[in-house]
Amino acid sequence: MSKVLVVCYSRGGTTHAAAAELAVRLNADFEAITEPVDRSGATGCVRAMIDTLFAREVAVNPLQRDVASYEIVVIGTPVWAGSVSAPVRSWLSANRRRLPHVAFLCTQHMRGDATAFREMATLAGKQPVARCAITAARGAKDQRRIMDTFVERIERKLARIENLEWAV
Repeated sequence: MSKVLVVCYSRGGTTHAAAAELAVRLNADFEAITEPVDRSGATGCVRAMIDTLFAREVAVNPLQRDVASYEIVVIGTPVWAGSVSAPVRSWLSANRRRLPHVAFLCTQHMRGDATAFREMATLAGKQPVARCAITAARGAKDQRRIMDTFVERIERKLARIENLEWAV
């Protein structure tokens, strides 16, 4: 079993693609946060923004994997209206007490990652070992460099955790 789990919510596919790539690079398990309701189309987009703006709790389906059995859980979210998406907000609230070390990934069209990362840390009840913001306006080369740094930070943290386990 992997020591890292990557979970994400993605309405349009951008966050899913970034999180799936990260899972491959980290040799991590991957799982999508899903909802019982459909957020596709214009109506789904409007509902997503309203849920986010009002910080509403939304229903999310349970994951198949146990987050507590991993060393690090990477949580990915799109930035909606400058905030963490409503499904990730609800998922973090529900799993807060079971989370080991965390790392945060967000995708955004322009900006809002600083606010989203602060919200995610508050909801998780801990600071991340690494953060990564993928912005649509950046080129592929910049995004690859940002992702490389994110992967390196997570791998360094895993190495420290393994060293501590051997020292005990």
